[in-house]
Amino acid sequence: MVAFSIGAAGATRAHAAGRDEWQLSLREGAGTVNVDGRTPWGNATALDLEYGFLDAWAARVSFEGSLYSVSANRQAGLPGGTIHTGAALAGVTYTVDILRLVPYFDLELGVVEIGGAVVDKQPHKLVSELGAGGDYFITRRLTAGLSFQYLYAPLDLIENPRDFGNSPFIISVTARLSWVF
Repeated sequence: MVAFSIGAAGATRAHAAGRDEWQLSLREGAGTVNVDGRTPWGNATALDLEYGFLDAWAARVSFEGSLYSVSANRQAGLPGGTIHTGAALAGVTYTVDILRLVPYFDLELGVVEIGGAVVDKQPHKLVSELGAGGDYFITRRLTAGLSFQYLYAPLDLIENPRDFGNSPFIISVTARLSWVF
C-alpha cells in the first residue's frame, strides 16, 4: 500500500479536458431501444464534442444514432426491417481526475427521432440523457474508455419510474475514443 501511494504521488497527472480545452470523442457499441413492445439490440454510435469551461465542468453536444434489426410480427401488426434512431443533445459533463483514469458523468437535453420498422414513429420528441463512463489517458491528448448512456423522455420517467417510463427509451454501452485539443 505504501509503494502504491509513493508511486501514485510521483506519477505525472494526465488531466481531463480542462478549462479552455476541447475534447472530441467517437463512441461505438451496442444499444437497445424499447418501442412498440419490442426491445431489440443493435449498433449504437455517437460523436461528442466538449469544451471545458472549468477544470471539472464541460459543455457538451452529442449526435447519436443506432440501428436495430427486427422481424415482422403479423399477429401484433408489427413490421419487420430496421428501426433507426437519431438524437441531437446538449448539456454538461462533470469529470473526476484520478491520475490517468478519469470517470465522468453527463446530463443532456435534446430531441430524438425514432423511425423505420415501427408503428409508433416518434419524430422530434423531447428527451434527456444520463451518462457515466471512464476514460484512460493513453497519452496527454488521446484517451480510450467506456460509456454508458440512458436516453429517456423526462415526463414519462416521472409518470412510470418502475418501468423506466411509458415511451421508447434507449440504453447503450459503447467504447469511446477521444482526442483532447
